[in-house]
Amino acid sequence: MTKKTTNKLIRAGLALAGFAALQLTAIADAKAKPTFTEDIAPIIYNNCTECHRTGQAAPFTLKSYNDVKKRARLITKVTEDHYMPPWHPVEGHGKFVDERRLTADELATLKNWHKTGMAEGPADKLPEPPKFASDWLLGKPDLIVKMPKAYTMRADGSDIYRSFCIPMDLKEDKWVAGFEVRPSARAVLHHVIIRIDQSGEARKADGAKGTPGFSGMRGIGRSSRGSRRGGSNDVFSGSLGGLGGWAVGGTPRILPLGLARKLPAGADIVLNSHFHPTGKEEEEQTTIGLYFTDKKPDRTLIGFQVPPVFGSISGLDIPAGESNYELKSKFTTPVDIDLIGVGAHMHYIGHTAKAHATLPDSTIKPLFYIDDWDFNWQGRYIYDEPIRLPAGTTVEGTVSFDNSAANPHNQFNPPRRVRWGLESTDEMGSVIFSAVPASEADLDEFNAAVRDHAVDEARLMAERRFGSRGGSGRGNITDRLEQFRNRRPGGNSGSRLGGDWRGRLGERLKKLDKNNNGEIEPDEIDESSRRYIRFIDTNKDGRVSKEELSQISER
Repeated sequence: MTKKTTNKLIRAGLALAGFAALQLTAIADAKAKPTFTEDIAPIIYNNCTECHRTGQAAPFTLKSYNDVKKRARLITKVTEDHYMPPWHPVEGHGKFVDERRLTADELATLKNWHKTGMAEGPADKLPEPPKFASDWLLGKPDLIVKMPKAYTMRADGSDIYRSFCIPMDLKEDKWVAGFEVRPSARAVLHHVIIRIDQSGEARKADGAKGTPGFSGMRGIGRSSRGSRRGGSNDVFSGSLGGLGGWAVGGTPRILPLGLARKLPAGADIVLNSHFHPTGKEEEEQTTIGLYFTDKKPDRTLIGFQVPPVFGSISGLDIPAGESNYELKSKFTTPVDIDLIGVGAHMHYIGHTAKAHATLPDSTIKPLFYIDDWDFNWQGRYIYDEPIRLPAGTTVEGTVSFDNSAANPHNQFNPPRRVRWGLESTDEMGSVIFSAVPASEADLDEFNAAVRDHAVDEARLMAERRFGSRGGSGRGNITDRLEQFRNRRPGGNSGSRLGGDWRGRLGERLKKLDKNNNGEIEPDEIDESSRRYIRFIDTNKDGRVSKEELSQISER
């Protein structure tokens, strides 16, 4: 790690130690008549000020007595409801870095202060407000990059999926230990996946049609080099390939254990961005702060999901009115692994996300639990200590959905059937883990197990959907899945599921293009084709452009 970064992290550690000391100054029991300087300030400084300060996403500052007094009623309400501080994992299901849970005494102290007149207290009892090295949560980045041009998001309509290239021109490989995503229009940017392009294709595609970016969320120009050992393998990886991902409510973190992700010399960053219209036109020009180490890590970070691939191959299909629809999946590790972090992803009607491990001796170990999902707070959580899972451990994940009229987050009234899809009004769901094999020599075996998990899940879905036809007809689905399972890691098989699917799909699309203009117009799409056209029409404008058609040959 560079000297600058090391010093920066030391300062951050001292600041956190200072926060801990502040917390110790808070009295153990809730006071009947607390004061700001003696009782309230330590709670606010330790849990709120990091985000409620100038330059951060929070809508107001909480630093001075007047700041807090003005918001005392709101603070009491949102803390009692456990809406703030934003911390959703249930206690007893994993212990995490920087947990932001308020104790019962702290909640009562805040409530009593508001009820008793919000006394300021002795000035000499006021602890020093926390100091921050910069307005970046992780301190000043080693490198700040930005979309070259702003993208205009329309006021209404369906969600937009669009990719943007950030040229890097790095002369040497860099190892990224952490990053912070800063949207310029937070209301419209739902999530970003940060990919890496080593081919130069993204630069050519960005803006080629006269508008910043290019359509869709493909991993353009992904090199197969290095994919055998810690490559992206992004379809199956909870880390989403590249450098990782950010979603609304996410808090940046530096990876522990000296872990980092490679950003190769000469590569560009590609932002796969998901926009959701808010009713007014917005300009988005995303900025990213990157934090580097100065050497390659000794261990390789791998992601896995339960269910895999955000539930896309698990048959997610939620009936209208169903209040407790569940998806479950199990992953068994063939080697010893250390769990580093965990999170979850669902859309609006997501309800719970839970995971536990069953060790080889049948011991059950809780790993993660969110009992009240909030679409607006999609954090990733780092365990305070890596959790060792021995070979043979099974990790089971369950995500549940509430598609009833009683769910206030349900976007449809009356409720309607919801299936898997990319739109915010569709659903997806998984518990997402990041882990490292205990021995780097086991990396390939661990990677293969993650791949097999996805293949097995896809086969189970095919059997449920097609029954005995899964092994005959439909392109012999079982055989195609086995071809994919057995292909060489990093090799170019030409298909993720075997067979000449591109050729068959291309011929079918040609037949739809009745006017032979190289595009598929809305009136050329028949009902039987609509079910797969929605995945090809990546910008959701109701037509398939030449650019979108060309992407098929690159997948």
